[in-house]
Amino acid sequence: RSDIILLIFDAHKLDISDELKDIIEQLRGHDDKIRIVLNKSDQVTAKQLMRVYGALMWSLGKVFKTPEVCRVYISSFWDKPYSKNGVSSAELFDSEKCDLYNDLREIPRYAAMRRVNEVIKRARLAK
Repeated sequence: RSDIILLIFDAHKLDISDELKDIIEQLRGHDDKIRIVLNKSDQVTAKQLMRVYGALMWSLGKVFKTPEVCRVYISSFWDKPYSKNGVSSAELFDSEKCDLYNDLREIPRYAAMRRVNEVIKRARLAK
């Protein structure tokens, strides 16, 4: 019954446990609600971030079993300034943060559209 599902990964700990795989598989059919956050991205260099992002996408592709994985937001979500490793990517992090916040603000609209679509789907099945 949730309107959004956030899966949060640490840039230093990307492994997807068997328990998390099971949970993700139970979420099948709700892919439109899932958002993925790669947190603490400022703790790694830009080169490491590229590798971390690639590894996360590869791991998620195996779990979701789809060619295209959900949207991944890359930033560092805390109230402190970015670490010196992440300063060079600050513009990217700020943009990603803004995108996530905008996505969260749109939750009521997405939820209303989802409910309307469900009613339409049920009406078609009733015919």
